[in-house]
Amino acid sequence: MRPSRQIILAVDQGTTNTKVVAIDENGRILAQAERPLATMAAQPGWVEQDPLAMFANVVGAANEVLQMAGVRAADVAGLGIANQTETIVVWDRHTGEPAMPAMVWQCRRGAAEIAPLAGSADMVRARTGLDLDPTFSAAKLKWLFANRPEIARGLREGNLLFGTVDTWLVWKLTGGSSHVTEPGNASRTMLFDIDRLAWDDDLFSLFELPIAVRPECRRSNAGFGFTEPSLLGGAIAITGLMGDQQASLLGHGCLKETEAKVTYGTGAFLWINAGSAPRQGVPQGIIRTLAWQVDEPCYAFEGFVIYAGRILDWLAGRLSVSGGVPALVGEAERAGTSEGVRLVPAFQGLGSPWWAPDVRAAILGLSEATSVGHIAHAGLEAVCFQIRAIRDAIAARSGLGMANLKVDGGMTRSACFLQLQADILGLPLRPSASGAATPFGAALMAGLGAGVWGSLDELSGLFQHRDAIAPRGEPRACLDKDYRDWRHFIDLLVAGEARRAS
Repeated sequence: MRPSRQIILAVDQGTTNTKVVAIDENGRILAQAERPLATMAAQPGWVEQDPLAMFANVVGAANEVLQMAGVRAADVAGLGIANQTETIVVWDRHTGEPAMPAMVWQCRRGAAEIAPLAGSADMVRARTGLDLDPTFSAAKLKWLFANRPEIARGLREGNLLFGTVDTWLVWKLTGGSSHVTEPGNASRTMLFDIDRLAWDDDLFSLFELPIAVRPECRRSNAGFGFTEPSLLGGAIAITGLMGDQQASLLGHGCLKETEAKVTYGTGAFLWINAGSAPRQGVPQGIIRTLAWQVDEPCYAFEGFVIYAGRILDWLAGRLSVSGGVPALVGEAERAGTSEGVRLVPAFQGLGSPWWAPDVRAAILGLSEATSVGHIAHAGLEAVCFQIRAIRDAIAARSGLGMANLKVDGGMTRSACFLQLQADILGLPLRPSASGAATPFGAALMAGLGAGVWGSLDELSGLFQHRDAIAPRGEPRACLDKDYRDWRHFIDLLVAGEARRAS
């Protein structure tokens, strides 16, 4: 017999902060707490974080949430973790101390080490769904084996352990008793065959990595061990693990094929549920990946926008807008149009569907009449146009359309931006009611693992969104032309960079 009240604790270990929430069996958020997480850059192209700071944040925020909710560890049915994917941690299995800072997913180390493997890119993509890129964990591990012989030796001899952030946090929380991961996180390492749902020995050989370093891969809602009693006031079962974008997909209720979400942050991620069967025919520049595995796997397509909210940060700074980004968005809303200004946001290259890392940004169509508001509006359009380009690429090759789009993230606080995105896509947008889709998704997975809910179907009544933002017909006709103009400028810049490189 189930207890009358079932509480689930969930961690969202992101790139910029740690968030912990407690929810009940009705999906109601009882309490939440947040801690910032610093990023370091010892050299150009390096991005690092302190693994112990991650762990301390998780423990501190979790204890705060338990206290705020008036909940004891004994009342918690399960703990779920969602985490930034691709980031790797290496630590001493005997002391639990990190051997080095975490290599964050944005870190470009490994680019030179994997460049000679370009001839195997098609094989890597066929098995993993990923492009051969230093974002993914295998490239970072290969860099370590090539440049840090003491770490390479420790990993080969078994004195050091490797894992993505989920693996690290579970190992620390369980006092070193569990060295585990789940398919969604494993699928982002570039070492996991997403069709066979297994680590791939050929990929370990390709990257010249010993197979002994890999953690055990269990279902996303499996049992992953129990927290050390001293950490949270008692032992809590860890019953769900997910990548952060995967958790957001679940947290938005995208349980069926073609259901999709976008998270707008510094960058933006469009994810669409691609069903339980492996798919081929994926468009170039779009990632085919695993969202989760409960009983059957759930596949997804991902498109990544490098610059989303960061465009507005850059414009507010360069245009010296008093009041920062909120004031800039206000200028865009008052202007109501870009008046022919087009912004190509390739400050660090272009993401999906182009994957053109060497193209650089441009602002075109300026005139003496151009205002700050016009340029700001062009910045908002650039975010929306990139999402449309990803949506169109997925639909053209896979046949997966979408009836609406669930959205969350900082940019969704702007009604002007939401209306513009709806008009450009021709789709209704459904903003998250809580703004906590990622930890909510992790909590749902943990609840499935703990038996709070018996199946994914039982979750259908738990998802809450604000009123839909419907597209308007008249503005859309003008925006279609603006989008074609913007794509034309993108094509010119990409072609020009290709000529320079040849």
